[in-house]
Amino acid sequence: MKFELKHYPCAVCGSEQKQLLYKVKGFDIVQCKKCDFVFVDPRIKNEDLYKIYSDNYFTSQTDGYGYKDYELTSHLRIKTFQKWIDGIEPYLSKTKGPVLDIGCASGYFIELMRDKGWDVEAVELDKNMIEKVKAKNFKVFERPFEEFTSSKKFKLITMFDVLEHIPDLKTTFQKFHELLDEDGVVALITPDFGSTQRKLFGKKWFQYKPQEHIQYFSPATLAKAVTPYGLEVIHCSPSGQYADTGFLLDRLNRYNFKFLKTMATAFVKLFGLKNKYWYLDTGSLFAVIRKKK
Repeated sequence: MKFELKHYPCAVCGSEQKQLLYKVKGFDIVQCKKCDFVFVDPRIKNEDLYKIYSDNYFTSQTDGYGYKDYELTSHLRIKTFQKWIDGIEPYLSKTKGPVLDIGCASGYFIELMRDKGWDVEAVELDKNMIEKVKAKNFKVFERPFEEFTSSKKFKLITMFDVLEHIPDLKTTFQKFHELLDEDGVVALITPDFGSTQRKLFGKKWFQYKPQEHIQYFSPATLAKAVTPYGLEVIHCSPSGQYADTGFLLDRLNRYNFKFLKTMATAFVKLFGLKNKYWYLDTGSLFAVIRKKK
């Protein structure tokens, strides 16, 4: 699928001044000279960007974006979501209420939250996933979050591996403030440009997927980005996900780490680790955001 590219200013401060960091898969990864935010420019224009996510994004055979088979590792995704919930719970209101999950995929997280007694609804763009979530009796908004409206005030808004995809950060953060209850929080996972993993791998960092990952936060730039909208970051920590050896080897192959794949394959065979799984650092950031007190 071919897309038209367009230049955009920094989504955090609006500056047009930037410096080139890397060229990745034909795209420029740049850094704003004014606020240090990292983003893709030029990138797929806003009018076309959401087309990526609307049809077969989770079963995509396209190199550069999407998942080959999201459901293949469903058992690991459920374990990951449960671990993330454990990290969120200290920040949740003692009074249960509405929860909004943005980019819910097939709904594993919202199922876990409903089982805990929360009133959950979701935002999703992929047509196949929308049907799966509706079949589980969840309310799903089928347009981008920037267009979402509700009379509810949410105790929790979640955005797992989504913020890096969103072009309109201003509207997104305004929506957070508008939709949050006074004791509500936003919990998100996003690639961390400040992570040791990113520094180690440089331009080969697997989180560089410039067709879809268009914004790259660090704890500092995330705090800077949300402050003008009456929000504050109250927690940041490294994050990851559960992965088995098959998933790990597939990712090493997919992102062209041939030497590492060879070494890892030998290690797995030598120590009989074929069916093992671990919680691995993905160079991601777990952040909790609330309204300024």
